[in-house]
Amino acid sequence: MKIAFTTITVDKLERSLEFYKNIIGLSEIRRINPQEGIQCVFLNDEEGSVIELIEDKTISNANVENREHRVSIGFNVDNLDDTIKVLKDNSIEIISGPIEVPGGVKFIFIKDPNGVSIELIQGFKK
Repeated sequence: MKIAFTTITVDKLERSLEFYKNIIGLSEIRRINPQEGIQCVFLNDEEGSVIELIEDKTISNANVENREHRVSIGFNVDNLDDTIKVLKDNSIEIISGPIEVPGGVKFIFIKDPNGVSIELIQGFKK
């Protein structure tokens, strides 16, 4: 079994798309509206890993505050120092790090516009 995609429920789809496309570097591959009030957009990276962003206007926002504890996504980066510069240039706060562990892996944590924890990792091997 292989993971097909990771789903993130978002409050503002277009704002989230801007973040995942312009900051993280993903490409939009498909957009669907499975029912009224629900929009889904699939994005992928250079290696074909996919995430799905869902904006569901049919549900209450009662659980929005806890959403950040449900999802964390790790993205490989070629050069963490260059990535940190891009984040600073775009006024995106680094929540934790940079942290370096044995083996040369370095990482930081940021949050997307919805509070989802994003780990940016240099040197991570599958």
